[in-house]
Amino acid sequence: MREPITKRREREGKTFDTSHALAQAIMKGWKKGSPVDCLVISPEFEVMGGIDYNFFPECLGEFESRGEAYLFFLKASMEGKRPGLGTLVLTPEQPSQEVVDTFRSPVAAHQDYTVVYIDTTAFEAGGTLTADIQVGRDNGIGIFHLLDGDKKLPTEKAPDGIDPEEWNDQDSDEYEKALGALAKVWGIFPGETGHIMYPFDRGQRFKLCATGDQWGGIGDINAFVAKIRVESLEERPIGTSQTPLNESSVLLNAEKSKQEVLLNFRAPGRDYQDYTVVNIDTTAFEGGGVLTVDIRVGNTDASGSFDLFDSDTELPTEGIPDEALASAWGIKPGTSGTITHRFERGTVFKLGATGDWFSKKGDINVFVAKISVEAAD
Repeated sequence: MREPITKRREREGKTFDTSHALAQAIMKGWKKGSPVDCLVISPEFEVMGGIDYNFFPECLGEFESRGEAYLFFLKASMEGKRPGLGTLVLTPEQPSQEVVDTFRSPVAAHQDYTVVYIDTTAFEAGGTLTADIQVGRDNGIGIFHLLDGDKKLPTEKAPDGIDPEEWNDQDSDEYEKALGALAKVWGIFPGETGHIMYPFDRGQRFKLCATGDQWGGIGDINAFVAKIRVESLEERPIGTSQTPLNESSVLLNAEKSKQEVLLNFRAPGRDYQDYTVVNIDTTAFEGGGVLTVDIRVGNTDASGSFDLFDSDTELPTEGIPDEALASAWGIKPGTSGTITHRFERGTVFKLGATGDWFSKKGDINVFVAKISVEAAD
């Protein structure tokens, strides 16, 4: 027995290089306590499917034979369904889920991503995907990209046709085009929160990719919590209409002086208006006050314009809204604006949201409006 024991000690005394991309992929895909793992790994070292052999084939469903189950596993992996890997599946019955994970600040850009896979295929008519992301209190600063489910993860090597310096700096139109992110949020500092919003026309799969900003220190690790949800889109023909894309109401009073709404708006085309309406009831503030609406527009193409009206005003369908009490026009995707209006006595207002005249007709975006009243002294 001396010879095999000696060889075993020599073999186990060698340190295995776990930094290799293939080793990293295997470690991400294996299951704790599994004697054997069946893994499908792409040429880019992305884990596409993983099975704990302890639970094969039961974990995949009912099949007539083990061969049929294994063939299903291979096909599902190649189709991007990620069998066995814990994709977040959102449905009308369960439209929101939460994930807790970590990210790392890489030595080089695009070298290290934590990926959350999201399946929204149950929303056949489309919807709005929202991710509220809070970064932990360690040192790492978070960067988050939302990619199409079939999009390959960004790599340290620059894609063909783009300057490597631009790719690494992550700051140019060419970089944005090459990255192909559907939406993104950058620079979420420790303890702070960021938001991603993306409207989609039909159910699909997404990748939420988390990495660290190199300004936060190479190798820094931090945690994040992502609350991910989908709200269904109401479909109607593109065009101008007095029927709003969405309509919502908020009631403000001394006990609840702040509320938040998440809705969609549509670009109507130049010289037209096509309002999504939020009815704001401030009648509880009999002595008047100051109404404030903080607005953040989503990350897709359309810029937003917002007008505040009296409840008795008939919202225009074309031209400049001259009867608006206050306005915030041309809020670009991913940016914010504010409407402030002082009123003498409590009343009901209408907040109208529409795409600006420079956006392509029919483009849809989302907005979050934080609505509050400060009572008069």
